[in-house]
Amino acid sequence: MSFLTPLYLAGFIAVGLPILLHLVRHQPKNVLFFSSLRFLEHKPPQTNRRNKVEHWLLLSLRALAVILLVTAFARPFFKNTDLELTTAEPVNQTILLIDTSSSMRRDTLWTQAIQTAEQLLEKNAQNQISIYTFDSSLHPVKPLQASPQSSQLPSAEQNRERLQNLSPGWHATDLGLALAEMAALLQQQAISDPTGTSLQNCTIELITDFQEGSQIASLAEFSWPESLRVRLHPIQTSQTSNAGLQLLAFDHTQPTVRILNASDSKQEQFSVAYEWLPGDPELAQTIYVPRGQSRVLRLPAWEADHPTPLIKLNGDDHPFDNTLHFHPPQQENRTVVHYGIPADNSIQSPDYFVKRAFPSTPDRKIEFLTVGPDSPQILVGTANMDLMILSRELSANEIQQVDEFLKQGGIAFFSLNDQTSAHSLKALLSPSKDEAVETQIEPAEVNGYALLTNIDFEHKLFQMFQAPEFSDFTNLKFWSYQKLSLPGSLSHHVLARFDHQNPAIVSIPRGAGRLIVSTFGWTPKESQFALSTKFVPIMNAILNLKTEFNASRTQFLVGQKVRLPEPVQVVHVSTPSEPQIQLAAGQQDFAATVQPGLYQITTEDQLKAAHQFAVNLDINESKTAPLPVEQLEALGVKLIQAGESTVKETKSVDLQRQALVRELEQKQKLWRWLILGALALLGLETLLAKWFADKTSATRKA
Repeated sequence: MSFLTPLYLAGFIAVGLPILLHLVRHQPKNVLFFSSLRFLEHKPPQTNRRNKVEHWLLLSLRALAVILLVTAFARPFFKNTDLELTTAEPVNQTILLIDTSSSMRRDTLWTQAIQTAEQLLEKNAQNQISIYTFDSSLHPVKPLQASPQSSQLPSAEQNRERLQNLSPGWHATDLGLALAEMAALLQQQAISDPTGTSLQNCTIELITDFQEGSQIASLAEFSWPESLRVRLHPIQTSQTSNAGLQLLAFDHTQPTVRILNASDSKQEQFSVAYEWLPGDPELAQTIYVPRGQSRVLRLPAWEADHPTPLIKLNGDDHPFDNTLHFHPPQQENRTVVHYGIPADNSIQSPDYFVKRAFPSTPDRKIEFLTVGPDSPQILVGTANMDLMILSRELSANEIQQVDEFLKQGGIAFFSLNDQTSAHSLKALLSPSKDEAVETQIEPAEVNGYALLTNIDFEHKLFQMFQAPEFSDFTNLKFWSYQKLSLPGSLSHHVLARFDHQNPAIVSIPRGAGRLIVSTFGWTPKESQFALSTKFVPIMNAILNLKTEFNASRTQFLVGQKVRLPEPVQVVHVSTPSEPQIQLAAGQQDFAATVQPGLYQITTEDQLKAAHQFAVNLDINESKTAPLPVEQLEALGVKLIQAGESTVKETKSVDLQRQALVRELEQKQKLWRWLILGALALLGLETLLAKWFADKTSATRKA
């Protein structure tokens, strides 16, 4: 047993106090004088010897209570194996954090980075080594050990082999995210460290070109550990002139690009040209871009029957960001069918507003059809419809067509603007008579106006309003609506309610499709929905419920996910490095956009290119001027110089042992049991003392 505060053991001297008190004898009190004895000579009563103890049991209890109290103040604890482990010299950790972003492809930067890493391995040969790389995310090469105290020393040869197998990629640089994730991993490791000194024994050796385009904003939301230090090893090149390309727009065969010149560049005159054949520039244009600035250039159009060329930049020292891949966007053809009352110029008809909610753009061409009660019927199987909008009473044949459309996976939007449309909705939802009885639709009593509440902002219809500046629906008022009660057996999801808790917008799965029901109309006499800024985004969100894949988008950055058009039909994707990447059944996203170039998606329905898209570098990688170190320090990162030692290296081992001793004593807390034992003894002593006193009094009376 050991003691945290052994000086308190001097209190054992207090054990002599009860012994002394037991030896003291008091003169008898309340002496009665008898008249017959008053003339006799007074003599004090004869007592026993002063060193004779009458109640040994009481004395033992009192002395033992004092011993327990003194021992409790000394804070005893038992040593265990954890204490023995920490008495050894702590293991220092060295984390090699190497930048593998695309800017490291410049000149000899990567060679310098590997040489610096090997020098650090040799210098810290006695330390525990971990190796991580980073670009837009953090990648472990040799991850942290679960317990640094129990780990074995690294094999230098294995670490050198790991370094030789590394190479820079094409992703952008997110330095802030990498440092924050690395610090979080070390903090998690420190939780299992009994000494609490693992962060002090750790140094992150950051090897990077530290270019201006590195993203460090993530550190603003992260609290950097006070005891964790980072040693920066900036890699530089003597050839500093660099410029990059970015595609801004594409109009038929005439692209518009942006040329960005680095702030430390020595060149300011560049040329941009098409390249149909490698090394053969055509239609070149020269442009002057001051260093640290950018210019926009509209390139000349090429013949429509020519294939799509590359765009090349010339005039700088580093070619890694001088090629721009692109694919002409394809215009989508979308068809919206409205079962309503045709009205071109009457704002009292839903058709007036809904046909204006789907404008054609360069990315999509909208064909809008209004089907009135007397219009020729549309054959669902032959029409390529993307959305059905229902705002009037439907005939039996039309209900059958809508039901067939939903079973085929279509999306229909039903507006319950009056009781006549209520009969159509009941017939659409209730193929059997039993369910028709349970579906209830009746006019709601509205006192003034109703507002939307309980909006599901996680649903795709309202996701664009999640931001606080867009989530306010209090200016959207509804003068009337229908009270809808659906049977419990019918699967449905209420997306929004009125302030009286009645459903406002309900999503009902029907077959492979989905029926969206609004219990209100959108003409001005019914609500402000069509006149609000929410109308067009919500209507277009309904249009895109089925086909989330934006086929018109053909430009992506390295590392971005590409939403696949039909997951079950896609077979493979061809990339610049691999002819075919086989996709799993049901895969929805393609994330292997690891290098610039043209990608091609092929489906099983027709073994030909279903869609093509281009992947390019992030323009921030072209900002290759060094980033001021002060910006990193301003975000809380603790930097140390090349020859500076960490705080832990100057600390003594005795301080660590003391910290562990305190931790062990606090875990065991033996003083609590000693205090309880002392109180128990004192209680027993009180009872015994009272019993002895009563017994002596009775004897005297007798």
